[in-house]
Amino acid sequence: MNLSVLDPCRDPEPPGWEEFRQAEGLTAIWAYDVIAASSQGSWARPLLGVFHDGGRVVGVVGAVYIGLRRPASGRMPRPRREPLVLDVRLPGHSNEPTWHFGADVPPEVRRSLLSQFERAAARLLGWGLAGVVYRMVDEPHLPLVARRSAITRDSPGSTLLRLTWSTTEGWISSLSKNRRKTLRRQITSIAQAGDLDVREGRTRLDLDPVEMAELNRRHTARLAARFDPRAPLPPAYFDSLLRRDDVSVISYHSAERLLAFGIVYEHPISPVSGPWAALRPEEGGRKDLYFDVHARIVRRAIDAGAKQVLFGRGRVEIKTSLGFEYVPMRFVVVPRWAMG
Repeated sequence: MNLSVLDPCRDPEPPGWEEFRQAEGLTAIWAYDVIAASSQGSWARPLLGVFHDGGRVVGVVGAVYIGLRRPASGRMPRPRREPLVLDVRLPGHSNEPTWHFGADVPPEVRRSLLSQFERAAARLLGWGLAGVVYRMVDEPHLPLVARRSAITRDSPGSTLLRLTWSTTEGWISSLSKNRRKTLRRQITSIAQAGDLDVREGRTRLDLDPVEMAELNRRHTARLAARFDPRAPLPPAYFDSLLRRDDVSVISYHSAERLLAFGIVYEHPISPVSGPWAALRPEEGGRKDLYFDVHARIVRRAIDAGAKQVLFGRGRVEIKTSLGFEYVPMRFVVVPRWAMG
């Protein structure tokens, strides 16, 4: 198999990428123009591995590389000129590993292909590459990247909700007495708020991507950690999503001010809850929007006939009280000398 390592901010979309994405049921997170937009002007630069068998794409790896000194300084990392880390994740993605192979690629070959990607990335990024970090690795995928000399630790896990009900009320009724009582009150409170405008749907050209990016920047800054730096998603990212018919946005407004929004990457079987950002009450935001948006996402998924919804990481205690399953995850740090 042949491997191409691409920078989507600079390199054109490779032949077969979109056909592979659609055939494998990958959401808009994997659209080439969306990946390119996610890193526009960012200090986290994208690096994609694309595996071809003949003229057919059979596997992809999505990653970013960041500088080790001050990744949040806003300055782009400089390959071959400073220390770097290859971070195997895609912006806006928090549910599973950011690599995907066709069903006809066996596990032992997948491990070899990931090693091939590591070697190619090391050659491209040069002497400063300190190693590679694999995030959001669930147990079935762990053998593909874990190895002797790598550091493997528990990571914040993801969550999902299996949809076994025909109505939203069926889901709410399955919750504990206190949670279902509180959730019903929260949903009713938002629905009856006369000064609150809730809008939802696809191709949301009524929204301002600059305003969304700023709200997301504030929200992300509260979540980032030293060992989990998160680049703010730029306006170009939201602009690219708002134009798509496979992405939905649920937004909350008061006097035309954007208070909060949630993005859903649509999928017929397993939609994905993407970035959520909201003003705090002391900033002019509203209580209970976080619960209301989850109820709306569940309702939309049930109405569409989906089998489950992926809800990502964070706020696990709240999510499990809503009936979501916890999916344990690990992160794997591979030093440069153990790569490939």
